[in-house]
Amino acid sequence: MSKQIITDVTKKEKKEHGDYGFPFLISYEHLDGYDSGSFLWHWHPEAELTLITEGKMLYKINDSAFDVKEGDIVFVNCGALHSGEKLPGQSADCHYTAVTFDPKLIYGFDASQIYQKYVASISDNFSCFGLTVTDKRTDTWESEFSKLTHSLISIGEKREPGYELSVVSLLSSIWRLFYLHSGVKKAADNHLNAKNYGRIRDIISFIEQNYQEDISLEDIAKSVGFSRSECSRTFKAGMNVALFTFLQEFRIKKSLSYLTDTDTSISEVAGLVGIPDSNYFSKVFSRVMGMSPRDYRKQKLNE
Repeated sequence: MSKQIITDVTKKEKKEHGDYGFPFLISYEHLDGYDSGSFLWHWHPEAELTLITEGKMLYKINDSAFDVKEGDIVFVNCGALHSGEKLPGQSADCHYTAVTFDPKLIYGFDASQIYQKYVASISDNFSCFGLTVTDKRTDTWESEFSKLTHSLISIGEKREPGYELSVVSLLSSIWRLFYLHSGVKKAADNHLNAKNYGRIRDIISFIEQNYQEDISLEDIAKSVGFSRSECSRTFKAGMNVALFTFLQEFRIKKSLSYLTDTDTSISEVAGLVGIPDSNYFSKVFSRVMGMSPRDYRKQKLNE
């Protein structure tokens, strides 16, 4: 059965990542397990490591997109918006293991030197949103990063007595690499702070709740207390895509699950996702998906 990540009205993921006493969780996922073969935009206060175990995908973090493949590791910082989808023209599934953790496992309490010297500069910095590790050479910090991540997953899976201590030790070593190396990407615009990303989350939330309706840029801007120009500018700066383009692509992705229902006509599907003109829907669909909605339906029925 397909699914989708469950979020609240701010796009914060509702799933508990471990528990309060030990906020650490390993999840085993694959893109075809989600509606539309992608997981939609969401965020969580914890950081996340994702190991691609089979296949490839397009992994998006805030305004950046990364083509990742088997063996690659993605780090998503606390609070960063992220999503994952298949590459254009890709039909094969992608499997991955996600490790979600609260950095407090590393620093203990807010007044600690570990937090003030090493963690806050990354976890509380909205211009540091993530990194990918692809280097397979030996004797590099990337190879060390990869070994530590694999060890972390292995120990977390086995859950042998005392494994929590090993998890904390490995997370500390991984974070040390974040701190010592310049791999955590920094956005060029310093104005992309917590407040602006909060507004971007609200914009995405408004779109998800109202994409089936005839909503305008004016409607979206009003929902977050912005002018139209400020709304468009802030969204483009934070997500590297025009707001209207994001809305149309979101509608197309929402249409995919309807298209697997052979009892729903393509014109009806178009109306269900807020594009009442079926010809225009087909045009946008072909641009986003690289094929017509009719061909997409045939492809899914033949799988």
